[in-house]
Amino acid sequence: MRRLLYLGLALSLASCGPPAAAAGPSAPGQPTAHPTAAATASPGTLRLGDQEALLGPGGMTLRQEIGAVMMVGFIGSLTPAVLEDWRQHQFGGLIVVPINQNAADPTTIRQLIQSVRGVMAHPVLTATNQEGGTVCFQESRVPCLAGARQVGSRGPGAVQSEMTSMSQGLKALGFDIDFAPVADVWDGAHPLMRERSYGQNPQAVAQDVTAAIAGIHAAGLYAAAKHDSAQPLQTEDWIPFRAAIAARVDFVSVPSVDLRMLRADLGYGGIIVSDDLQMGALAPEFPPPGAAVRFLANGGDMVIVSRDIAVADATYDAIHAAVLNGTYPRAQLDASVQKLLSLGLRYMP
Repeated sequence: MRRLLYLGLALSLASCGPPAAAAGPSAPGQPTAHPTAAATASPGTLRLGDQEALLGPGGMTLRQEIGAVMMVGFIGSLTPAVLEDWRQHQFGGLIVVPINQNAADPTTIRQLIQSVRGVMAHPVLTATNQEGGTVCFQESRVPCLAGARQVGSRGPGAVQSEMTSMSQGLKALGFDIDFAPVADVWDGAHPLMRERSYGQNPQAVAQDVTAAIAGIHAAGLYAAAKHDSAQPLQTEDWIPFRAAIAARVDFVSVPSVDLRMLRADLGYGGIIVSDDLQMGALAPEFPPPGAAVRFLANGGDMVIVSRDIAVADATYDAIHAAVLNGTYPRAQLDASVQKLLSLGLRYMP
């Protein structure tokens, strides 16, 4: 009952908020039907300028929907200017990672998350990376346990136990998403991926990926199966990614090049989130605003701009312009927001 009341409140706030504010996702789960609170005309029958007046899922305005499909981070401490920008754009996700130097200890991490939540008209998804091994958030003081290669050799039980332990620490700080596990099969060549992959045997990797997702879920966080190679998904990677989908992973994180494969070949209908657009995830010829439009128009659901709030603002404007000019159809935006709204409130505070 609490979840139903909370979801109703969130959607009510979204429908009555100011046009320039964006209502973000409620949280992950399984898609269900939500009514559209809006207009009698479909997006395809409206003049482009009338898109602003058309309400989408949950009664959300166009600008609210654009904020909902963006996960944003920034460099340095939270300032009044950054907080005001967040209030205006109502980004659907907050990513806090060590490279941004947002906070030096658990207390300031909690304060950061609480401050951003304080200007939101909806529950915002807060995320970080804690895989273990070489990828941990040291400032969080969450124990950094063995990485995938080391713990994978001890079997799925150890994988699940360690991921639960780390995820519980993140949950206590206010995080909702751990961007883990890496679901790639190591190709035997790249040393960094040797540490972050569960191995070279696709079936064994699939078992460990399933266990990692179960461990994250047991701690009350959402999981994201990641493809962390610059190369397209290989056929051997399909086995662990299929296992992640079967394990009800909440997000899959890939570059744009893998979108069609995930949808058509693996049959994944859930939420696909981009890699960090500021780390050259798609291609150097696509700066973040253009890369975001490309990713969303090609079938992605949420984009990450992890470092610069000004770049996030420019990306927001580019998505808005793409909807108005038809490059990114409003129906696709609606569908992505619908997935986010339909995820449920399983792990939200």
